[in-house]
Amino acid sequence: MQWLPERKNNRPLAVGLLIIAAILVYIGGFHWFVVRHAELASESDRLEQQAARFKAAVAREPDLQARLAELREQRAGNTLFLQENGFSSAAASLTRQLREIIDSEALQPEFCTVQATQNIPDQEPERFEQVTVNVRMQCPLDDISRVLYALEDREPLVFVDNLMVRQRISADRAGRRGAGSYGRVEISFNMYGFLTEAASRSS
Repeated sequence: MQWLPERKNNRPLAVGLLIIAAILVYIGGFHWFVVRHAELASESDRLEQQAARFKAAVAREPDLQARLAELREQRAGNTLFLQENGFSSAAASLTRQLREIIDSEALQPEFCTVQATQNIPDQEPERFEQVTVNVRMQCPLDDISRVLYALEDREPLVFVDNLMVRQRISADRAGRRGAGSYGRVEISFNMYGFLTEAASRSS
């Protein structure tokens, strides 16, 4: 029985054994180092990219601050907010706007009367102070919808809440005739808008 390879096969066998030995040495002694080095290189690249983004953001800060100031200035003059500088003047403006809408939108404005208004301060003002006016009025039914729609369909934005219809008033009881085909009703509601941030701070 021949245990050793023939002489002509010694060289290929030696080369193969050398390759296997080199692979085993690499796996046992160097593979973890190569893998760890690759991980560190990847982490280093990620940190460099992150640092570059931070540097770019810092470089843009003056432009961003200028843009933010511009947006704040535009928002302060935004027509969606009440334009007055304080609660009392804004509440008076809301009441005046309601009366103007009655005169312009109601088909029978002489039968649409505001009986009482009450200003309701914002008890917990947040970023924008809410200006609320409670209204009690009498109006023909068909004119109520016109008035309330026009009130909410204009700028600055005004909202209607807590609408309550209290009672119907006949034309005879009102002492007039022709006050709408359904007569008049007594209603109450809250109308409110918001002051700009600058006005909220100053009031």
